[in-house]
Amino acid sequence: MLTQFWIVGSVGNFYLIVFALYFVFFSIGYTISILVSYHDAPLVGVVYTLFWCIIFSGTNIRLTERSNMSSFEQFLFQASPPRWAIEAFYVNEMQFYKGYLDISSQLNYYQYDIDNFAIDIQSIFIITLVYYGLTIIFMKMIGRSKMK
Repeated sequence: MLTQFWIVGSVGNFYLIVFALYFVFFSIGYTISILVSYHDAPLVGVVYTLFWCIIFSGTNIRLTERSNMSSFEQFLFQASPPRWAIEAFYVNEMQFYKGYLDISSQLNYYQYDIDNFAIDIQSIFIITLVYYGLTIIFMKMIGRSKMK
């Protein structure tokens, strides 16, 4: 398989991360398409996704620096799907080296835990369900004036 050449972690876990990201950003797309017009949805979707990926991914501002921020900013970090996906990807890749190298210093640098893969994937799917719930609420609220 082609992915065996550039992924040292579990290929199944890698595909699970990709599937979870597809699932969560599909739900974000649903939510955005309810809130903005048809013509503005692609641009708003790209800007919104970049907002989550660049600012609250956990790579530019590490999790160690997050503790100095306000509680609202900490909440945004917890609600960021890329933050959980990056941790899941990093943990998946580092599990390969667990028996060979001392990886604890790198995990401590990012404040990741080697056993957090299931929690990361679960968090992405919980965020997805929240977006689907928001979509249903917005569909009910926005179209109220047009209902008979």
